[in-house]
Amino acid sequence: MTRSYYIKCFLIFLCISPLFCLNSVGAILCQTNIGNLLEAQNNVSDFTLFDKIWGYFVSILGPGVALLGILLARPLVKKKLIENHITQRIEQIHNSNSQVRSYCQKLISQYNPLIYNVQRLKHQDIINLSKAIEEGYLISQDSSTEAATLMYYLKNIIQQFERRFVFYDKRFATYTDDLLVFVLNNLQRIVIYTTQTVPVPEKVKVKSVDLIIKPLKMYVTQRKISKFKNFKIGVNYDVDSASCLIFTDMVNKTNNPYLMECAAMVFNTNKSIAKLLFLRKIYAPLIWENNSKDIEILKRTLHLIGFEENSTTNIESGAKVESVELYYTNLKNIKHKEILTEQSFINDFKDIWLEGCNYAFPKPLKFINATDDMIKVEFEKKNLQEAYITNKREIRKNLKVDNKASIFKNLRGIIIRS
Repeated sequence: MTRSYYIKCFLIFLCISPLFCLNSVGAILCQTNIGNLLEAQNNVSDFTLFDKIWGYFVSILGPGVALLGILLARPLVKKKLIENHITQRIEQIHNSNSQVRSYCQKLISQYNPLIYNVQRLKHQDIINLSKAIEEGYLISQDSSTEAATLMYYLKNIIQQFERRFVFYDKRFATYTDDLLVFVLNNLQRIVIYTTQTVPVPEKVKVKSVDLIIKPLKMYVTQRKISKFKNFKIGVNYDVDSASCLIFTDMVNKTNNPYLMECAAMVFNTNKSIAKLLFLRKIYAPLIWENNSKDIEILKRTLHLIGFEENSTTNIESGAKVESVELYYTNLKNIKHKEILTEQSFINDFKDIWLEGCNYAFPKPLKFINATDDMIKVEFEKKNLQEAYITNKREIRKNLKVDNKASIFKNLRGIIIRS
């Protein structure tokens, strides 16, 4: 309870306490002086005045006590209502988890046999898959945060892939053992999440959260929303969350460029890939941009969407060579007619994610144009390790999570990605 609450209670009690004193004094006066009052005619008017005053105080005594009772009971009632709401919400989450788990197991049973019968997927197959995943996402709206978030990412990446299926299929060819294995792995993880216990908040507190940043607060109405202080509900859209990192890792392990690109378009950030590189103590530029004098919107920008670690042994010398293949692509809607060459990549591009990068990357071992706007570059792992050691402090700084980010930023992300 707040300090202002106790102050209010004290003032109300201070105002009502004279009533109890007057009640006691009145009783004593009535018992000891009633004879004198009846005998003394000149005091009749005084008695009548006191009787009126006493009647007035008695009339307001009942409502005053009732008001005090309401004020004292209000926090208890509010706490009880919040507890009931949380209980209902937890029960709703458990029921939704059961429905999601049943639906995911149905999809697993449906698609699991197809991965053993390797066939090329058709566009209609991807459309049907996208509709099935979207239905699962709608069912998961009231499920636990982890399950709802993973289903949200899976829905979006399949929808992105469905939109560009013709483009991807012409260049990479899409088979059942590629895409469906990835989908089934995610569905199985969602099933695991739906079997976990829903965390119950230690404190049943509600807090108000600003929807609008400070400079605009005074110019808008209804700028706050109420939420539970320690209770996770619905999809977590935070790109710094563990769910986002886990999903990115699952995408990266597929080694499929089209899935990597779709995931990058959904997340609209490079931080998850940077964290995966940080875990392996290597660094590669997250964003390359050419040094041309074109206007900002026409500059060619390449984003790191995934990587693959390789290890080979030289037959003659027996030396072990470790390398890392990096996938870069243009995530802008602007298409560049000129096909990027290795020479132009080396000479014209710089790292803009890590400002002041103190490492000069050598000529890559391999440079391949996967598509018109996607390249695959291979470097020796030791070079990327040296880049990590040289820029470790700056990398840590860029990966730091901003815990004070406003809810306005998260809502903006929801609108963009949904």
